[in-house]
Amino acid sequence: MELLGGIGVALWGLVFARVAGVTLLVPPVGVRQIPALLRLAVAAVIAVPVALVAPPVSAPVSLPLGRYIAYAAENLALGLTIGGFVAAVVYAAAMAGAYMDRLGGWGSDAPQTGPISSLFYLLAAAGFVLTDGHLTLVDTLVTSLHAVGPLPDGVGFARQALLLLPAKMFASSLAIAGPALLALLVCRAVVAATERISVEVERSGLGGVSGPLLGQAVLVVALPAVVYVTLWQLSVMLQHLASAFS
Repeated sequence: MELLGGIGVALWGLVFARVAGVTLLVPPVGVRQIPALLRLAVAAVIAVPVALVAPPVSAPVSLPLGRYIAYAAENLALGLTIGGFVAAVVYAAAMAGAYMDRLGGWGSDAPQTGPISSLFYLLAAAGFVLTDGHLTLVDTLVTSLHAVGPLPDGVGFARQALLLLPAKMFASSLAIAGPALLALLVCRAVVAATERISVEVERSGLGGVSGPLLGQAVLVVALPAVVYVTLWQLSVMLQHLASAFS
């Protein structure tokens, strides 16, 4: 069997399927503007250290191809279960922002593309990262591998996918939702104040562009802070991985 850093390639493939289910949904790698291929590449890298701590299994390469694909599908379903509960909080924020965009006449025909929607999504994603949500996800992936290995049986798969992981991720989502909700309330207060100001702007004939300009201005001003937080949390993430898998 081919080896990849001491990990059987077949075992890595099963772990990759589980990690990919998370990275396809959860910020920051699950952000809408990042191509799916790049998210899968991130999953391929993360799957290597995660597979190192996976419980030992009989060589999955000896399985028939159809059964191996079925195991990969089960691992993908578990990953989507883990990622879905956290992603729901962030995407709900974007949907709330899109609703406000439509009320203010700043939206477009495409969903979740208005300035307030983008701002709400950014704030919710920042709340997720600043509350160490990404570190919790790594720990949850490792925990899920010990609870249900890469070769899950039917009972173990159902127990983990339908009971344990949803309960754990729902609790994590509530912890993330608190800071996200506070950020959204602050944003809503800013928008309300802006709406009062925009009355005078509309009288000057610039009302049609005031909303998009406001959103772009806020994003530009926030960009240095976003870059700093991203680099800082990347450093924290690498340290966490080093301590978890050492």
